[in-house]
Amino acid sequence: MIEVIEGQLVLPDTIRSGQLRIKNGQIASIEFERSGFVRPDIAVPADRFISPGFIDLQVNGAFGKEFKSDRDALNVVTGGLPRFGTTSICPTVTTRDLSSYPEHLSCLLANYLPGDGTKFLGFHLEGPFLNPKKVGAQNPDHLKTPSQCQYSEYVTEAVRIVTLAPELEGAPEFIRSLIADGRRVGVGHSTVAFDELAAVFDPERMMIVHIFNAMDGVQARGPSLATAGLVRSDYFVSLIADGIHVDPAVVRLVWKCKEDKRKLICITDGSAVSGLPEGVHLIGTRRIQRLPDRAVLEGTTTLVGSILTQNIAAKNLREFTQCTICEAVNAVSLNPAAFLGLDGRIGQIKIGAAADLAVFDKNFEVYNTIIDGRLIWSRGD
Repeated sequence: MIEVIEGQLVLPDTIRSGQLRIKNGQIASIEFERSGFVRPDIAVPADRFISPGFIDLQVNGAFGKEFKSDRDALNVVTGGLPRFGTTSICPTVTTRDLSSYPEHLSCLLANYLPGDGTKFLGFHLEGPFLNPKKVGAQNPDHLKTPSQCQYSEYVTEAVRIVTLAPELEGAPEFIRSLIADGRRVGVGHSTVAFDELAAVFDPERMMIVHIFNAMDGVQARGPSLATAGLVRSDYFVSLIADGIHVDPAVVRLVWKCKEDKRKLICITDGSAVSGLPEGVHLIGTRRIQRLPDRAVLEGTTTLVGSILTQNIAAKNLREFTQCTICEAVNAVSLNPAAFLGLDGRIGQIKIGAAADLAVFDKNFEVYNTIIDGRLIWSRGD
């Protein structure tokens, strides 16, 4: 167990040299005056940074395992992600047969042994309440409307986020139930109109999911979901900053439009082939090709999630937009924590928060990952 770590601390608005004192897995105190420093367990070199651990609200799998298909996926994925500085995730289960969700989620948890890996924050269900016109790589045969669903048979205790298309029959009522129940709502795979969205959108508990992907783009007439994400600075927006799903120039556009930078969340939308060698891999019933920079359905150009990791998402955001290191780190830590209502517990370096930390250099190469005060992963140099 680490008790003291010293180095360049990435705070929400600045970077300061300091020491963190850790007790019972939490940050007990922060010391900035060298006269108050004690001998640290870890002294991080001056050319590296200590930041909050990274949080991924949308990751479909990695290392050959997919949350939708593989009941043993949680241990594999949470065991591998710390090498990228990721300390918490919302595992994302995409479209399946509607009746299968409760049993599948139960099996995922039954096969999960929490330990030396990334924390589980609750599932993110992306489907089956998606618009058929924006289904992307998901299975259109299983799509449903919320009016065809019994809420209690779909939303189990382990569910944290549900992404859906608000224009579907029964969606407004379903959204109200989710929010009243303390869940968070993603809006995605949707053709919802600007005004229709505004009528149901709760800026504190809802987000626009992977902006510009699986939605209409910006148009002169008939403003879209993407338009809402740009002009409503109070709306949370998630973004896949791999330079493939959204061109770097469009990432810059999103950044410039979001007056409140803490409403921008970087996600990976990570595919099960992330972390695997290039080539074709059988994932569930699908053959997914891992290319050097992306994942696609074999023989097509249809993207199947990404091969992005959160450290590279932060690096790309900084390179594409010239934002500060603090702002890039916020997009993968504080901002997703705030969306979940957990920013007092995770996502920032503050007294009382979990000692979930990532140590990285100017290129966002991760050297150490600490979860609840324990050194979970180290590059060894």
